[in-house]
Amino acid sequence: MPEFYEGGFCKYQPRAQPYLGAIARGFKESANARAFLLGDTKFFETYARAVPLWQEQWQMRDPTNSMLCPFWSNYWYNPCKSCDCRIDKSVSMEIDAMFFLRNSAARTLAIHIEMKRDAELLSIGQAEAYRPRAKCYRDQRRVRKGLPPHDDFLTVLFCGRGADVSFVEQHFDRVIFHERARDVFPGYPVA
Repeated sequence: MPEFYEGGFCKYQPRAQPYLGAIARGFKESANARAFLLGDTKFFETYARAVPLWQEQWQMRDPTNSMLCPFWSNYWYNPCKSCDCRIDKSVSMEIDAMFFLRNSAARTLAIHIEMKRDAELLSIGQAEAYRPRAKCYRDQRRVRKGLPPHDDFLTVLFCGRGADVSFVEQHFDRVIFHERARDVFPGYPVA
C-alpha cells in the first residue's frame, strides 16, 4: 500500500487524485497546511499545533494489504444497520481521504475529506450523511479495522464552481474552494 498515488496503479477517482495527493503531501509536510485545514473551526485552537499520525495511520490500515491506493484514501465501510450515517436512496459511503492529528493533551482529531472538482455535484444524500457518518466512525458504533480511535472529527469539502454554498455549508464543518486551496497546497491543480 503506497504512501501517495504512484505509478498509476490506483484506480480510485483518478481525476481527483492530483487534488487529493496535493492535500495529503501538504498535510504530512506543513504545519501551515494543517492549520489551514482547521480554518476557523472550533478545533483550531485545540489542534493547530497537533502532530499528524501519519505512520500510525499507515500501520493501522494494514501494511500487508495489497491495496493499490495510498493508505489515507478511500475509507469505505458498510453502513451500520441502526444508524443515521446513510441517507435513503444515497449510494456513496466512502471518504475520499482521512487524516488524523494528535495534540499535546493526547486528544485525536479525524479530518474527513470529500473532493468535488469544478461542476461535480454531490450525490443524493452525500452531504447530509457526512457528519453523521463521521460521528459513527468516532463513536465506533461498529468495528472498523484500520481506523485510529479519535475523540473529535472535522468534515471538509473541497469544491469549485457549481457548488451550492448555502447547502454544503450546512453539512460540512469547512468548505474550501479550489482557488483558495491552490494558495496553500503545493502542486494543487489548476482546474
